[in-house]
Amino acid sequence: MDKNTSKWKRGLVLLFAVITLLGVSFLGSYTHTDAEKLFLTPVFEDSRGWDIYTLENGARKDVTTQELPGTRGTLYLSRVLDRELEETGYTVLELDGTGWQSSVFLDGELLYTVDPALDNRIGAVEFPEAYKGIQGVGEYARVSLPPDYAGKTLTIALGYGGEPDYKSMPMVRLSSEAIQTQTLISDANRISMPAAAYMMAALLLLGLFLYDFYHGKKSCSILLLTAAALVQALRTLLGFEFYFASHFSLSVPAADLLIPLCAGLPMLYLFANMKRWQKWYGWFLIVPLGLVATFHLAAGFELFSFLSYYPYDTLLYISLLALVVFAVLEYRDRNTVYRLFTPAFFAVLAGILLVYLGFELTGNTDNNLVGVLRHPVAMSYLLLQHCGDILLILGGAVSLLLTIKRAADMQSELSVMTVKNELISENIQSIQKSSREIAEMRHDMLRHLHTMLDLYHEENSERLEAYLRELTQETEAILPVKVCEHPVVNALVTRALIKAEKADIRMDLHVEVPAGISITDNDLCTLLMNMLDNAIEAVSALSKNRQRRIELTMHVRGRYLFVETLNPCEKPLRMDGKSGLCVSDKGDGHGYGMKAMSDIAKKYSSILQIKLEKGTIMVRTALLMPQDNA
Repeated sequence: MDKNTSKWKRGLVLLFAVITLLGVSFLGSYTHTDAEKLFLTPVFEDSRGWDIYTLENGARKDVTTQELPGTRGTLYLSRVLDRELEETGYTVLELDGTGWQSSVFLDGELLYTVDPALDNRIGAVEFPEAYKGIQGVGEYARVSLPPDYAGKTLTIALGYGGEPDYKSMPMVRLSSEAIQTQTLISDANRISMPAAAYMMAALLLLGLFLYDFYHGKKSCSILLLTAAALVQALRTLLGFEFYFASHFSLSVPAADLLIPLCAGLPMLYLFANMKRWQKWYGWFLIVPLGLVATFHLAAGFELFSFLSYYPYDTLLYISLLALVVFAVLEYRDRNTVYRLFTPAFFAVLAGILLVYLGFELTGNTDNNLVGVLRHPVAMSYLLLQHCGDILLILGGAVSLLLTIKRAADMQSELSVMTVKNELISENIQSIQKSSREIAEMRHDMLRHLHTMLDLYHEENSERLEAYLRELTQETEAILPVKVCEHPVVNALVTRALIKAEKADIRMDLHVEVPAGISITDNDLCTLLMNMLDNAIEAVSALSKNRQRRIELTMHVRGRYLFVETLNPCEKPLRMDGKSGLCVSDKGDGHGYGMKAMSDIAKKYSSILQIKLEKGTIMVRTALLMPQDNA
């Protein structure tokens, strides 16, 4: 692969990332809407334009927003509705229905009341202490405003019917049917789209497991990620439980386990892929996860319901912190999974911290990230959810990359097997040819011996010498059946001998390679085929008066395999100043072999040396053979 190809592949990866981001951004736009409800709820520091007061025996007493939560009896909120509100399209008044009881008046005329049996006149409304709505469901009172409401006075009589300890500000909003519809659609999309994405991820991860299983590898840890993606989908669907009072499939006590499982299952996947430190990390993962699951299940029983008041989910922070430490240790031990996971994990953590610091420095603290990091105990729900998201995405990406690598390695092995089969076929032809020539020489050997004996008796030394020289040349022309002990090297050299013979090139061999070297057949094929093919190609282009000869040297010294070719060359070499490799003069689409040889040399802690001295090209390397772990 040359530099242009490498850049082209990196460009494809970047293009894929851009397309993915564009797709996510496009779909994400349907989870939000520009149509916003107008919040007129008074807050502790701001009355939001309301006159707040009480009426006792016709006497008006103003109430500040700070006094509002502690005020008992009927409260009145009053304001003149601006024309701008009507022109903007607000046609519906929404009121809190979870704790506050209300009656609404426009210029003194009753528009809505929670209880028609009341004396619904301004100053006379007395709400009962018992709440008349559906407690805890979160229903809103929605009142349609009549046309031409601009300039009229809106008065809301309010009475709190909930628990005094949980008294809050009365919620007041202006909306419309269009805003309500768009908000409902965006809220539904905000839940359903991520749930669908998680479900799709679960199916893809299941497909990865089945693919590996089909090819003989039981990647059971991927099933943990599959379960994690499924749990994330179910956890996202829990959002419907907070919007509606209807019973859904997740309205069961076991649904409380979804949050700890969101973070726990990806950590179990990473635990399953640990090697040296697995037993150590197991204590930091299994114990907290088991305790959290036990507390969640126990809290569903009335006897242990008090447990729900304790933030026991934060026990999983121990597992997360331990994961940071053991991920580094596994990375240092060159664990394949963690060589990919750990750098990406720390890059994500660094990115999150940088964004958090940016928000803090700019004063933009009104977002979930700042809230979660400032209050990790109170907001453990969100923190564990997002940690589970990060671990799931990184774990899924690692599994996908490793599966792709295994598929590429499998394809590479198939290619090597194809080359081996071709080499075996050529080797068989060479052996058959050599056997025929040896048989012919054996058949003629007696005649040759008688002829030499006659020449000896005649004392014709010149003819005898010429005859012996001719026999020697015929013998040298016969291809050797066996060059060395290593089968792949033997086949590759024999193949080169056949090509050299056809091109009228002489090859001098100094090859001593044992069968049990630890360099892969794939790398040997790539290195030796390219070296010999380049040498044969260079010598074939020589003029007729030049010596057509190639010298190949291969031997093992200690842990190094030395490989060298020497051959004459007429053309000057064009060298790349950056890589130090020869540049092909054939144009684009060539020169890959030189890069492949250099990559193999680097893989085995060596370099590819190329020199041209006195008309002879020398290409050599010394590969450091890996030690056998066995």
